Amino acid sequence: MVNEILTATGLPYKESRFLKPPTTTYAIFNDSVDRRGGDNINLLSQHDVSIELYEYEPDPKAEKALEDQLDSRGIEYSKEARYWLQTEQMYQVVYDFTYYQKGGN
Repeated sequence: MVNEILTATGLPYKESRFLKPPTTTYAIFNDSVDRRGGDNINLLSQHDVSIELYEYEPDPKAEKALEDQLDSRGIEYSKEARYWLQTEQMYQVVYDFTYYQKGGN
């Protein structure tokens, strides 16, 4: 699901990190998964997702594109305030959300 969301935004993205970051706004995501179920069969996955949006300048269009994708899927999320990463010389906006997936994967 995270790949679908980020692909639809049109932003460059990777899981965990870029070896060589793009020169435009980009996203990094992390997806932690807990699996559980009854009768010794794990058929429910809880995905705790964090999407980090990196911006060289504040990029309200990129934020809106991501928020529109989350909203269109009815995903509740929290958004941290944009802050400046001095060591990276970039802004960062972090989105966190959880979703559940039934089935074997």
